[in-house]
Amino acid sequence: MLTNPPWQKLCEHTGLSEHEAKVYVSLVKRGNAEVRNLSVSCGVPQEKVYGILKKLVDMGLVVEIPEKPQQFAPTHPANAFEKYFQSYEKKARDLYLFVSLLEGAYEKARLMSEPQRGEIWIIRGRSEILRRAGEILSQAEKRVNITTTQNGLTPLYKTFNKLVDKITKGGVAVRITAPVGSCHPDVAHELRYSCQVENVNLSSPIFFVCADERELLLASRVPDDIHAFSDKDMGVFSQNPILCILISKLLHSPEKEAIPLVKTLETAKASPVQTFSNGR
Repeated sequence: MLTNPPWQKLCEHTGLSEHEAKVYVSLVKRGNAEVRNLSVSCGVPQEKVYGILKKLVDMGLVVEIPEKPQQFAPTHPANAFEKYFQSYEKKARDLYLFVSLLEGAYEKARLMSEPQRGEIWIIRGRSEILRRAGEILSQAEKRVNITTTQNGLTPLYKTFNKLVDKITKGGVAVRITAPVGSCHPDVAHELRYSCQVENVNLSSPIFFVCADERELLLASRVPDDIHAFSDKDMGVFSQNPILCILISKLLHSPEKEAIPLVKTLETAKASPVQTFSNGR
């Protein structure tokens, strides 16, 4: 089986010319050598070898020995080519990061272009809705969006303030959008210590939690204290990323209007989807 000579590998990976690679490999095999002897062993004309050696000295691949007759010696290969190893490692890391970005773009395009099928669960009862919201918050890794009404800020704070503090300290970014009026300024102030709180024009009783555009909970009335009929509270839960993105955009559109989503929840009883309730 034929194999390429070593000097060709040097040309391929280091950018040395054919003569430069031949001189260096021959010098490594011989050890210390004079120009004349080196020319004979590597097959490069003597008048060219001296200039090549000077260049290899400048590159750190060869050292000049101050003797008479003048001799040259190779630098230890591991030291001589360390900078090339580092360069290849950096190029490999850069390529890996670039490919990771391409994979992200590819997956996003695939999700947006291919038909997606995902289950939606109907959840009934306030305690079950709040339990599921707590699960979504605790499993968040990067970011959480929460939307509620002005009256919902206080029960939201009382129910989840410790959990929200915990995940924000762990690096999760939490954004809360709600009509921040004069009724609950202290609550909004407390929430701003760990969350980004934005004022929106939202009159409908909506409670929305979305984590990492991966899981969502959308409910009516919860946790809005104006409505006391907790047994009639109803919401939907999904792990469909497309639905997460779609509802997030609808809720956070410039109009900040969520009434169509409320109507969707009010008609969800007729939907052929799985149901969870307080008693399961």
